[in-house]
Amino acid sequence: MANTASNVPLLLSPEGSADPYAVYRVLRAEDPVHYDESTESYLITRHADVAAAYRNPLFTSRNYEWQLEPVFGRSLLQLEGREHARKRALVSPNFRGEGLESWMPLIRQNVRQILDGGVQKSVDGLIEPLKPGDEVDLLEVFAHHLPVSVITAMLDLPKEDESRFLNWYGHMIAFLANLTKDPEVHRKGIEARVELREYLDPIIQERRANPGTDLISTLATAEVEGERLEDEEVKTHVTQLLNAGAETTDKTFGSIFRHILSERSFFEAVRDDRSLVTPVISETLRVTPPSQMNGRVVSEDVEVSGIHIPAGSLVHLVIASANRDERRFAHSETFDPYRTDFKHDKAFSGSGEHFAFGFGVHACVGAMLAKNELEIGMNALLDRFPGMRLADGFVPVEEGVKMRAPLEMRVVL
Repeated sequence: MANTASNVPLLLSPEGSADPYAVYRVLRAEDPVHYDESTESYLITRHADVAAAYRNPLFTSRNYEWQLEPVFGRSLLQLEGREHARKRALVSPNFRGEGLESWMPLIRQNVRQILDGGVQKSVDGLIEPLKPGDEVDLLEVFAHHLPVSVITAMLDLPKEDESRFLNWYGHMIAFLANLTKDPEVHRKGIEARVELREYLDPIIQERRANPGTDLISTLATAEVEGERLEDEEVKTHVTQLLNAGAETTDKTFGSIFRHILSERSFFEAVRDDRSLVTPVISETLRVTPPSQMNGRVVSEDVEVSGIHIPAGSLVHLVIASANRDERRFAHSETFDPYRTDFKHDKAFSGSGEHFAFGFGVHACVGAMLAKNELEIGMNALLDRFPGMRLADGFVPVEEGVKMRAPLEMRVVL
């Protein structure tokens, strides 16, 4: 069967980038497995097809060899089979059960420090404590800092170096999202990798010799089946934690407050009934996931929805489209934290309620950490600033294709 939606804008064209959701809406209806020339990939856009592809071992993660490995190293995202299971077993206990619970005081402490002005803004001083009535960019003063401060505290890295981590992860995430293959973005991503690894070298050696309770010490000393991680593997895990944990949580905060402040009744509802905090986060991740697609390379010829995909082809599983599939969700493109057609508490796992955290064996290992950061951060902001509103005349706008969220969120606290 041939592709039928020939009049759909290229995804990376100005029109497609401005509103990729409109592109996906047409593709779901007319051409659910569409070859997009601008990304040189097949876009799979329906919920059922994305779920099936995640399950299918022919959809390999070999794309990360060029999309991710040059800056992350060979990470969990691209490992397969027994190697993936063994290496994930070294990391995952820190992000579930007692391991996860042990980080909660640290998250609360970092939230308080940020709101009380304990974040270094520059060499000249600290951000002033945030006060009701202040007009600020909520991303600049809060969302950009919280996930990085939490991850660096988990790793027991110096707080005064957080600005360096922000810079490094910004360039690495830009590398991952570089669908246009901009050479300067590529260069800066590689440079950030080199600098971060040089920074980590002496720290890893010191933690191996004198381990503490931090995550680097845990990674450096953990054993599964008598096997330990090598230094390069520890660096790779640290890099992945810094990038995946920071970028997606950061962007989700921006999208949450875009949704609940653009429709005032949602803000007032969740402010007054905190049982809505988790549904608000979950629904935000469904309708506006920070990472909008995951790449795969098919190892053999496959057929999806009647479309033949040749072996070796790059495929994008379009999370942002699958999460809005009208075949799966009622009023699927509407933000509705009251919806009952999926289980909000299951949305932070690889269960496939929606795909914001991936699906199956490669589901995000830090999903529950992100959930707790978002819940604690939201509750603190709602407690301190019950009258928060969008700044006069400000209209938040999403940007990006691979990673997408508002770049600014001007509010009156």
